[in-house]
Amino acid sequence: MRFAIAVAALLCATRVWAGDVSVSGAWARATAPGQSSGMVQFVISSQQEASLIGVSSPAAGAAELHSMTHDNGMMKMRSIKALSLPAGKPVDLAASGEHVMLLKLKHPLKEGDTVPLTLTIQFADKHKETVNVKAEIRPLTASSDMHDHDDHHDHH
Repeated sequence: MRFAIAVAALLCATRVWAGDVSVSGAWARATAPGQSSGMVQFVISSQQEASLIGVSSPAAGAAELHSMTHDNGMMKMRSIKALSLPAGKPVDLAASGEHVMLLKLKHPLKEGDTVPLTLTIQFADKHKETVNVKAEIRPLTASSDMHDHDDHHDHH
């Protein structure tokens, strides 16, 4: 099974596999001058019950998982400690209202570049794995419904 996963990872440039976890379509919008934070979206799935419990990036002073909800007509964003990954069901952060926030950016996010992320996944048995992802930087006007193209990822 792991051999099949490795072969699939090599054949599919838009997907990263680490054990039972896959990440695809990672992207962030380019930042405007003076902007010190950025949002990253992706689709993540796990073959086993798990949780995304952490994220980091050398491009930012801090990275957090956030959830966006509508409350009395107002959009509210809050930090969350973990994102549940149901076994075998992809979680599309854009569709679910969750995203990764990169805070205290060390450099602007420029269209055409990539930003590295390290995701920490905890499984039901409490063991943890990390997944290294490179999110494509899209134009400032990009939206989450744009087609994925030429995503670049590290395969671990």
